[in-house]
Amino acid sequence: MFMEPNTVLKQREPEDLYICNTNNIIMSDTTISVRIDEELYNRMQVHEEINWSGMIRSLLSRKIDDLESIDFERAKVAVKNIDKIRSSGIFTGGKDSTELIREWRDKRK
Repeated sequence: MFMEPNTVLKQREPEDLYICNTNNIIMSDTTISVRIDEELYNRMQVHEEINWSGMIRSLLSRKIDDLESIDFERAKVAVKNIDKIRSSGIFTGGKDSTELIREWRDKRK
């Protein structure tokens, strides 16, 4: 797809911000849109030195890396072990939660 220089791609309301293609370079990347409130937008504008798109790309990439590094099989085993410990009554002495709450409240008196 070829675009003429300075072709308006998108108009943003209400700031009338125009995004233009000035180099005839078309990126094959996928574009996502994020809606933010005006106060946050104004606060971001104060820091013109920050490449907000690059920062968001970096944060998204790190989050995906973190999610992909989770060993879900080990996590499932851990959940089963926690449920087993919880159901054993080792921490509650076999009492249900209402009995424990009443017992602790009575101890405070």
